[in-house]
Amino acid sequence: MNVDIQKRTSPKISRTSVFLVILGSVFFGVLLCIYPLEAANGAANGLGCCLNILIPSLFPFMVLSVFVIQSGAANYLDRPLGPFCRLIFRLPGSSAAAIFMSMIGGYPVGARCVSALLDQGEISLQQARRMLCFCINAGPAFVITAVGAGYLHSIQSGVILLISQLAACLLLGLFCRGRKKESIQPRSTSRKPVAAPGQALIHSTADAARSMCSMCCFVILFAVLISFLEIFIQNPAISAWAAAFLEVTNGCAKLSQIGIPLWIFAFFIGWGGLCVHFQILSLLRNLPMPLGKFFLFRFLHGVLCAAIAFFLCKIWPVSSETFSNVSTTPMIHVPDSPAAAVCLIVLCIIFLVGYSKHKASLK
Repeated sequence: MNVDIQKRTSPKISRTSVFLVILGSVFFGVLLCIYPLEAANGAANGLGCCLNILIPSLFPFMVLSVFVIQSGAANYLDRPLGPFCRLIFRLPGSSAAAIFMSMIGGYPVGARCVSALLDQGEISLQQARRMLCFCINAGPAFVITAVGAGYLHSIQSGVILLISQLAACLLLGLFCRGRKKESIQPRSTSRKPVAAPGQALIHSTADAARSMCSMCCFVILFAVLISFLEIFIQNPAISAWAAAFLEVTNGCAKLSQIGIPLWIFAFFIGWGGLCVHFQILSLLRNLPMPLGKFFLFRFLHGVLCAAIAFFLCKIWPVSSETFSNVSTTPMIHVPDSPAAAVCLIVLCIIFLVGYSKHKASLK
């Protein structure tokens, strides 16, 4: 019986798809043999991006996001934020922590929170899919520090980009709430028991380490692809747009060198890039998400971000000097991110309080 179910649920791969995969693999292998130096330089750039931006800005949030759910700390947000989630998004109160972390943590953090909520039995599969439509956002450390202050040399630009993204997130959340009411809380029998704070910290740290390793591999791979892309596309503008479509960090760095309006940055930050999309999908092994719907909402998120940023720029004009061409790519370093430091402090406080209560209950 299990074999029959597996046969019915396994996707069918056409011969055309297999042929294209083989052709693409051969073509990529040939490029690696012909342009080994370019591939090595691209991989080095991707590794530098991981060490200087990705890991410092995301790893603390990845640990915190899983910890607050596995330790049961997310349930304490049910009382202040639960009514808001139930009324606005038609989601359980326990989803408030995931929505909040998705707004401040970074692209994969929200998806990892949603996956952890589903594992704990706090939300249903349908609710998890709805949350994935709007709980994927760039964090303030990347938008304000890296893009705003680093690439565009303007904190004001970073603030506009962040506001446009959060506003687009809320609008998509309202759109995804649907007209038909569903059960707010899933069956309590499907919930997993809350782990002890110490055990939750160990599990969340190990899980974040595995997730970061997978994400860094995608960043390095796409950095190599972008280096190959620059060999065949000599036009700087087309190369920058293609790079932003594939990988948002390098793409924003290249877009800042050609002088474009701020709303275009907003679109690509809302879109996230194919590299981020593959990172997120790699974290959702237990959460089957229709790819067409996933990419559609990522595109809608980018369009809404661009429209809101365009409107904000009319109200709060940005200096034209911000978009002047720069000769070199700015060096970004964000290990000392204030947001990451605050989250680490909150993590320590939650751990100490939870551990003291757990120790007192054992006496």
